[in-house]
Amino acid sequence: MNNIKQVLLSAEEVLKGYDAVSQLYPYIPPMSMWRAWEYAAYQRYQLMEPVLDIGCGDGQYFRLIWPNLKEVVGVDINPSVADVARKSGVYSEVHVMPADRLALSSGGFASAFANCSLEHMDNLSEVLSGISRCLRPGGLFLLSVVTDKLIEWSTLPALVREMGNPTHSELLLSEYKAYHHLVNPLSSDAWAEYLERSGFELVEYIPIVPEVFSRLFLFADHLWHIPKGSKELGNELFPYLTKLPSFPRAFRQVLAGILEMEHTWSSGSGAVYYARRRL
Repeated sequence: MNNIKQVLLSAEEVLKGYDAVSQLYPYIPPMSMWRAWEYAAYQRYQLMEPVLDIGCGDGQYFRLIWPNLKEVVGVDINPSVADVARKSGVYSEVHVMPADRLALSSGGFASAFANCSLEHMDNLSEVLSGISRCLRPGGLFLLSVVTDKLIEWSTLPALVREMGNPTHSELLLSEYKAYHHLVNPLSSDAWAEYLERSGFELVEYIPIVPEVFSRLFLFADHLWHIPKGSKELGNELFPYLTKLPSFPRAFRQVLAGILEMEHTWSSGSGAVYYARRRL
């Protein structure tokens, strides 16, 4: 990655990102924390139509980032999620298919976008090769991913381990990875190598969610998804937080303080890559 331009975000950009995404997730702290960084990074780029959105989800976040894009095709493996995406009005088409078997026309897209989805996908080489095939030569690929730091900085398992229960610590981490189907928590260099082997030229990348911020995010996300009966702890936390109307504004102040504590912004538990399909 020595020849790839690294771009660092500012605290102001991240907090503006939080202001934007808290419109969607005002009372879900793990979502607003992580998405704030992605949103801030994406504001530096523009996608060219037609766009392929891989792992599109319900479309709300895409609309928030690029409200004026119209020629957008979504792909998701979950039929019920794809149905919601169709009804969102964001996409001209939504296809239900695994991303490692993209049955779409070669060279049919000017841009591709994958928001925090590739780390959950099996057969990564096939996924990336398929995306490359769908793009025109010179087509843009903008993506966010998690890195291996997401595992290294996992806070709750670390606390349990320090309390003298390494077995339960490993179980917590294993369950967390299984819940998110986290099959590709790769290093930044490994992500770059995968992209380059799949026919992409890397232009620049942005490390996102540095260590102090990551540890708070990971603690909140892990707690949110701890099983409780047939549901999760987050099912109880969410209604509690909605009773605190000042929470989104007050939590922003907490995040501003966390950002002041960061000692380095050049390494993160996530990364945003901006690449082009080779000519």
